[in-house]
Amino acid sequence: MNNMKILPDSLLNYIRQSELRLAKSILRWKLQKEGSPQPNNSDLDAAASRLLDEAREIAKQRGMNLLDILKEEARRLFNKRSP
Repeated sequence: MNNMKILPDSLLNYIRQSELRLAKSILRWKLQKEGSPQPNNSDLDAAASRLLDEAREIAKQRGMNLLDILKEEARRLFNKRSP
């Protein structure tokens, strides 16, 4: 029997928003480090959401820490950018 409680939607939403803020922060840091212009907020939100979704999927597959995955994905994302 599984005794694990399901988290309330409000808590899951809070966690997701916190993760999105972290992903946006990583993306902004990476762009600043590269000297690239900052995208508008809606583009940054979309990129952070994609980054987080990819990081979650990779974390499931590899059993890794989400923060490490976010850093790895940010590195990969910006290394693919065309000059």
